[in-house]
Amino acid sequence: GQHRGRSHFVNMHRFELRDAHHWMEKQVYLAVGTLLLGAAAMQIDACPIEGFDQKVLDEELGLRAKGFTSAVIVALGYRSDSDFNATLPKSRLPADSVITRL
Repeated sequence: GQHRGRSHFVNMHRFELRDAHHWMEKQVYLAVGTLLLGAAAMQIDACPIEGFDQKVLDEELGLRAKGFTSAVIVALGYRSDSDFNATLPKSRLPADSVITRL
């Protein structure tokens, strides 16, 4: 039943709406958001990366041969205790200029 449910949405985007690639990228970003939240909860630094050469990465990792393609890279790790940048003051916009309460 679960497979039929998932297949329904995949096939709807593939055949009826014809936006499967765009829809799948949105699904990837939902998973990336969960990854980033989980990493933060475990005190692991994380940085999502776009703007990379997908073709080169796909070839290097053999993704296309497996029927996959890359969408985003996420770097994960622990900062060094000697990272001078971590203790520098940060510049942030005021919350009221970023958040609109409805």
